Amino acid sequence: MRKKKYFQNLYELENNKYLITVSLHDYNDIYDDWDPSPFKRRDIEDEFNDFIYNSSEDIPLSFGISIVLHIPELKKDERKEKVLISAYKNYYEYATARLCKAISGLHRRIISYLLLSSLFLSVGYFLGGAGPSVFLKVLHEGIFIGGWVFLWEFFTNFFIKRKELVEEYRLYKRLHDSEIRFVYHNS
Repeated sequence: MRKKKYFQNLYELENNKYLITVSLHDYNDIYDDWDPSPFKRRDIEDEFNDFIYNSSEDIPLSFGISIVLHIPELKKDERKEKVLISAYKNYYEYATARLCKAISGLHRRIISYLLLSSLFLSVGYFLGGAGPSVFLKVLHEGIFIGGWVFLWEFFTNFFIKRKELVEEYRLYKRLHDSEIRFVYHNS
């Protein structure tokens, strides 16, 4: 018998999508109480976002997800459903746009670190050995150290930070694209 992975025990699978289930008392539970904007533009509550994001992290990206919101039957309001879905999509669209901006800024830094590293290491190499004075020896060593530091930053940003940002972008994109369903129950 095949052993289930931990996320398969936590989340229900339906139509090749894992269901992230949230129980609410009211539609307003999703919104940030401190945000005075109209509902379509209001921020999502941090705790709600953390729960959804962390749940999404548990589930491999190869699977789709559906957000299932359980609400008491007495609170059912189709207009509020549409507004909530719009606010949800706006929130995650903004998050993915911010991550795109961060990734492009990281790419610029990666290129500048590579260029600076190449420049410093080339200058250090072509200056040859250190000159007779202590100042020139320190300058020569400083140029080499600077070159290695910039090369280290290049590798760190290219192989680690870039991977983390791209993974975060994919998670937020999946949250943006996820289906939102409402399930009503008698309280």
